[in-house]
Amino acid sequence: MSAKYNWQTVHPVYGVPISVVQATYHPAIRCDVRRRHNLPSRSWAVRISTWVNTNYFLWSLCAGLAGYRSDEEWTNTFETHYRKTWDEIQARVQEIDGPYRFGVPIPMPPVMKAVVIHHPDNGPAETFTVFPEARPSYLLPQVTSMSSDAVWGLLRFVTERQSVVPDIFDVVLDISSPAPSCSLYAKM
Repeated sequence: MSAKYNWQTVHPVYGVPISVVQATYHPAIRCDVRRRHNLPSRSWAVRISTWVNTNYFLWSLCAGLAGYRSDEEWTNTFETHYRKTWDEIQARVQEIDGPYRFGVPIPMPPVMKAVVIHHPDNGPAETFTVFPEARPSYLLPQVTSMSSDAVWGLLRFVTERQSVVPDIFDVVLDISSPAPSCSLYAKM
């Protein structure tokens, strides 16, 4: 993905920046995910390389934290209440190729927000706060603006850095009031 793309223009059907729809490559990032700032870092547990929309990004972080098993309470909660929905989301995204994947309806994730922090070797940290998007289960035409809390600001930051290796981020999930579990196919 080139840094030359226009990040301000939003695709009227998919509701994501046109630059994301037109890109032939999306960079990967690595995330050390936890539920509290004060928990120790153990490893770079979650790799994000599929960019569908903000809710998909948040679901990926939640599933990654559960899969890493560093937080047994969250792993048990995720496996009990959210695993089926995540598996349905994954299956749906994998069966759709190209720009159509940006139109896949992704239900609200079981998280209130994610604070995503990049600590460079020198200079101040970059912080992105990503909130779920209340998206309908169908596409709305004529989407003309992008929420400042969407994941695309993070993707733009990663893209414009043009790092050869995946960027590394600390991520803290706010799961204080998780969304109820729901089936993706029940909403269609």
